[in-house]
Amino acid sequence: MYDQYLTKIHEHWDEITGMYAHFESKKPIIEFDPNCSRIFAYSAADYIRSLSPRTRDETKKQYREAVDKGSIMVFVRDELNKVLRSYIFPKADE
Repeated sequence: MYDQYLTKIHEHWDEITGMYAHFESKKPIIEFDPNCSRIFAYSAADYIRSLSPRTRDETKKQYREAVDKGSIMVFVRDELNKVLRSYIFPKADE
């Protein structure tokens, strides 16, 4: 199944991992806006608190698993299509 967001993430992977690396000691969550290719690094605690209660609990669990495995959690926030979707990727150096 084609995932347009994975394609966009792949196109900007170097920038996404660069942003992650810059803030890695803070164990960030990365947010990617596919419409204007903006990348943000947020404190995981602050980002998770900003989510809806329904999304918050599952995200906490996924984030803990990602950190335990040394992976990167990336959220795609597509405001035009009203989509918020998370992805977990292994770090390239793993």
